[in-house]
Amino acid sequence: MNGKDQRRAETMRRLCDGSITKSQAEELLSLGRRQVDRLLADYRLNGVGSVVHGNRGRVPANRLDSKLVGYALSVCDKGGKYDGFNVCHISDLLAENDSINIARSTLDRLLRANGIIKSGAKGSKARRKRRERARREGEMLQIDGSPHDWLEGRGPRMCLVGAVDDATGKLLYGQFRPTEDLDGYLMMLRRIAKTRGLPESLYHDRHTILISPKPATIQDELAGAVPMSQFQRLVDQLGIVSIPAGSPQAKGRVERLWGVLQDRLVKEMRLAEIGNIEEANAFLPGYIRRYNSRFAIEPADPEPAWVKIEQRMDLAYYFCKRESRAVRSDHTISWMGRTLQILPRPTDKSLAGETVNVHVTPEQEILIYNGKQRLNYTVVPTPAKQHCTTRNSPAKATRAKRSAAQRRWLFAKTAA
Repeated sequence: MNGKDQRRAETMRRLCDGSITKSQAEELLSLGRRQVDRLLADYRLNGVGSVVHGNRGRVPANRLDSKLVGYALSVCDKGGKYDGFNVCHISDLLAENDSINIARSTLDRLLRANGIIKSGAKGSKARRKRRERARREGEMLQIDGSPHDWLEGRGPRMCLVGAVDDATGKLLYGQFRPTEDLDGYLMMLRRIAKTRGLPESLYHDRHTILISPKPATIQDELAGAVPMSQFQRLVDQLGIVSIPAGSPQAKGRVERLWGVLQDRLVKEMRLAEIGNIEEANAFLPGYIRRYNSRFAIEPADPEPAWVKIEQRMDLAYYFCKRESRAVRSDHTISWMGRTLQILPRPTDKSLAGETVNVHVTPEQEILIYNGKQRLNYTVVPTPAKQHCTTRNSPAKATRAKRSAAQRRWLFAKTAA
């Protein structure tokens, strides 16, 4: 018996022999009259053993199998396949891959008790005002790129470009790129537009890809124009509201997403032995489905906010990089050191002196548009460079000797 049991047994003995009253027993045990009466009746019937709890010494019915606990600890310890994974992730993987169901809190207690994980000191946090989630799916997307050593040295550093829905927390798109670039964002928005529709707004940081850093010129101010990046121009054309964030914490949904993926995704790609960007992009779709089934929530308003695009919409007209070129009198334009010959149809008017737009898709396909009309063109072959053979020609050598003789004669005459 422990100290509590001994105190109860002594109190019951004294109550039975009449040395104390029930009121005094209540005070000694800090119990009510009903509890004292119950303990006294049990003591008279079963003696001293009645004060010991009946479950003491018994094996709990829900106790984990020691073999399963040992296996879980071994795979989480140093050198184990789940070494360095967070507790919630380990609990998910044990259930998914090993059919071992251990609650996160239980696993956390076991890992801490065995010294596998330690609690770190928490620093002070800034006080910020909470922003409520968007109410409908597609009402706001948070987009960003995360440069990171995703392959842990097994391959090159990459940037994961992604979009998360603010209302549901769904990861709607993810693709690894060598760097954070415009083509990655164009492919992201084009894919989302084709599969779901256009969102009402985009929440993003102030990267120069997403928002132009150029100040407005005098001409811009007179025309009422605002300098725009290529991505800003696209978003404006599609009628999407662009919201640049003032700090990383403002777009915390996508920032927390990167924290989760840099922990979970990195380690799952390690388990899958992925070593290059192609394998990583092939692994992503299945992981995104599992991520959404685990973490996505239902929106406050079930009516989606996506704006569907027309099936016949010319995606290359919008989702591209765009530059203007002047058309020469022979219906050619210059583009990146090449000459492109426009092939107008017989019914088309002359474009000489007009301005056309060159669109470059993320797949580097070059298209020419006059307004929204796509024009046919061919690339004019560049003439082969002719090697100059006059450098060592006899005539040039003779002229060089004659010039040298004249210079010597002039020098001698001046000296005399």
